[in-house]
Amino acid sequence: MAGPTFLHNRSIHLFSYVIAAIHSLFAASSAYAQEKAVHHDDLETDTGYVRSYDQEITSRIYLSQKYTSLKIPGSSKAASFRYRPNTTLNLGIGATYRSFSLNLAYGIPGLNGDGSQRGNTRYLDLQAHIYGRKVVADFFGQFYKGYYLSPKDYISGYEGFYIRPDMRIRMVGGAVYYIFNHSRFSYRSGLIQNEWQTRSAGTFLAGAEFYYGVVGSDSTIIPAALQAEFAQSNVGRLRFINIGPGLGYAYTFVYQTNWFATASLTVSFPLSFVKEESSLTDKNKTGITPNLLGRIAIGYNSRRWIYSASVVQSSVSAKGSYSSGLYVIRTGNYRLNISRRFTLSKKGRKIMKPVDRLFEAPGQIIK
Repeated sequence: MAGPTFLHNRSIHLFSYVIAAIHSLFAASSAYAQEKAVHHDDLETDTGYVRSYDQEITSRIYLSQKYTSLKIPGSSKAASFRYRPNTTLNLGIGATYRSFSLNLAYGIPGLNGDGSQRGNTRYLDLQAHIYGRKVVADFFGQFYKGYYLSPKDYISGYEGFYIRPDMRIRMVGGAVYYIFNHSRFSYRSGLIQNEWQTRSAGTFLAGAEFYYGVVGSDSTIIPAALQAEFAQSNVGRLRFINIGPGLGYAYTFVYQTNWFATASLTVSFPLSFVKEESSLTDKNKTGITPNLLGRIAIGYNSRRWIYSASVVQSSVSAKGSYSSGLYVIRTGNYRLNISRRFTLSKKGRKIMKPVDRLFEAPGQIIK
């Protein structure tokens, strides 16, 4: 028994140090804000609707797949098409304590098969989804190179997938929304599993979004075989900035306490600044285009075990001068989770004490 106990305590030590290190980065720039914090999450919830287990460790094993695709607007001569990346299905493990989650995942070859017919995608996909009691925030850093054209048979006479190893997408940005009914509605329940929403409830959302993106290639965005059918045939680079307010609604339906389905959608109408660079002339356009940010989670929640499937998807649009349609960058993450909550032992609680102090207001007693 000494061996497993020793490893368990060492793991808690490591997780404690990681959380403390991450938190200290934020604390250095927000010390004043922390001095003003005088409440704990448990005081912000209606326990008849939401049970919080943020002082337990929620562990998980999961499968996930991230992606960032690009929709090219069509014309009177041709329908729209999409550039898709060849990303991997990843197997991961993770844990959540208080407001922080640490997840590690790796694309295992046996899960992905032979995807060489779709080409090779090199990518760094950074997604941070922060589910606070009153605020939900999403941050994206998408750096992709190498795409294939979809649908497969879009180019007449071309066999197999049309591969564009030179296609690149770079996009950074995010969204922050206030949760009005924060005492009874929980994003955490379905998406990071350290809470349990036991009764149905919904909430309105209000916030803002900001994105900056660059789409480019070594030649033109439109394949040579299709250039006669698209007005933006000579465009080789697209740059855009989106910034503006948004509104939304989220709802969790709970059946017999344990079964749940969560759906959330926000719509923003940001001011959009777009520049299309071509071999003929560069064109700039300013307008208002819609962005969508949706979440769906379904599963089974209980005191210890949680089984869930979820998807988070963002659609960021930009309207150029050459076409009446919209360029749409769609970023998402599909996940299947098996999670379990662990109550800390006295020794484990002592180990995590420094982390607890980082989250508590001055003078608040941690039991």
